[in-house]
Amino acid sequence: VYKALENVVGSQWVSQDRADLECYSKLSLDAEGIIKKHMKDPSSIPACVVLPGSTEDVQAIVRVANKHRVPFVPFTNGQAMSAPTTNEPTICVHLSRMNRVLKIDEDAMVATLEPYADYGQLLAEAAKVALWNGGTPLATTLSKLSSQSAFAGIWQTSLKYGLLGRNVVSYTFVLPTGEIFKAGSKTVAGVDDFWDCSPGPDLMGLTRASGGTMGIITEITIKLHPWVGGPDIPEPPAGRPSIHNYYEAKFDTAPPPDNHKLFWIEFPDYDAEIDAYREIAHSGIGIGLNASGVYSAYYCSQTQEMTEARYQAGFFPPWNLYVILAGIVDDDQLVYEEKVLREIAREFDGKFLSKDYKPDVLEALAPWNLDWIRNVCGYRMNRRTYSGAVLPYGPPEVAKYHSRIWKEALDTCGESHMTDRGGVDNTTFLYAMDAAGRYTLSETDGYPDPTDPESVHTFIKSSMYATIKNAAERDVAPFAFGGPAEPLTTFFPEQGPNAYLLFRKFRKVFDPNGVSSPGRQVFTDKEY
Repeated sequence: VYKALENVVGSQWVSQDRADLECYSKLSLDAEGIIKKHMKDPSSIPACVVLPGSTEDVQAIVRVANKHRVPFVPFTNGQAMSAPTTNEPTICVHLSRMNRVLKIDEDAMVATLEPYADYGQLLAEAAKVALWNGGTPLATTLSKLSSQSAFAGIWQTSLKYGLLGRNVVSYTFVLPTGEIFKAGSKTVAGVDDFWDCSPGPDLMGLTRASGGTMGIITEITIKLHPWVGGPDIPEPPAGRPSIHNYYEAKFDTAPPPDNHKLFWIEFPDYDAEIDAYREIAHSGIGIGLNASGVYSAYYCSQTQEMTEARYQAGFFPPWNLYVILAGIVDDDQLVYEEKVLREIAREFDGKFLSKDYKPDVLEALAPWNLDWIRNVCGYRMNRRTYSGAVLPYGPPEVAKYHSRIWKEALDTCGESHMTDRGGVDNTTFLYAMDAAGRYTLSETDGYPDPTDPESVHTFIKSSMYATIKNAAERDVAPFAFGGPAEPLTTFFPEQGPNAYLLFRKFRKVFDPNGVSSPGRQVFTDKEY
């Protein structure tokens, strides 16, 4: 098998050296993998890593895997679900060589990227023609659009632009059998790559929710949108930091881009926050509608000591919304939308943070002025380790339910760090996922000490407790990162209902040899 892979990519692009395997299989949201490393369990380490340089390379690698019945897992940013899924020797298909923005089509307003191209690259290229993709997730230069699309991909500006999954125009991917498949309008001869529809069954939908089990994406084309924020991102008045002083707050104080405003609103309680959230979403204003929760203590604090002190002191408002407005049509749009926002806030006793009300808090929140378009502060959460999240979704009121089950989980299983209680006595992190605010993602996170296996294990217990309780009580699909959350689909046959039976049929059709991330999305009859 190893020799066959060498013949595909050349000896310099395949390795079974343990140091290389450790390096190229490091995950970022992998509490279970951390435990395995403490136990010296090698099952999360692949047998070899191979770096393809083209769609044809990927195809040849997958054909080798099928010929020899060797499982493989695709790897991009490694945020989650990129480790081997069984104890069998596994090929890690690491896509880091395929890292280009291939095309920006200004007329069709789309961009085509290879699987390892990240949001930072895309934003830089699209800005040259006054376009952008509509948002960015945690860690702009870490997250890849190809893998994000397999999990929907959420942004702080999803209120207007929707999830990444709704902005995908086409895919080119290698099926688990080694066939190259294209989805979207470009599958029709003579038709441009501008629309996500094509004749026949909609395999785009299967890929969007597959978690990487439908094969390997080798190209992705996404929609672009007008960027009205000016040619340059604002700089903080203090300039740029050096290694010696990067932790100073003055470097986090840049204003928002041109034609954009960001407002922070404090509310007296949870009910007022959620009611205002719903009204703002229904009003049709804004491009982003969110609540920050404990995130602000991390994003906006330059040291871990400051994070913990601010959290303990309740420095940031426990019940809040932050709203992003944009003057896309003309200058009057910002004036009108701000007027509407202030009327809604007044109705629910909201107070705007300003130079006259909690100016020190407003100043501390300045990192968000730019982080909603190019996230760089998010990985302050990894000072310990950001090991994962519990992610219920539904109407806005899901936040209050989420706070209740998260409190129950921590009270029952324990907390790995004080900030795990973010979302218990204050708002969870909320994202409005559509233009009417009907769908809301609610998030609570865990921050264990990666050097302490007991701390990590505590987070796994609490996150799984809340995730399973949410699935069982609300009859929804279980969804979480960090713990052994896969493949809960199989163990909750009432979800769907019986969605796992349909997923098993897909597996039989698209992956008859069971080599593409086996057991990840759903167990087959044999695996179960």
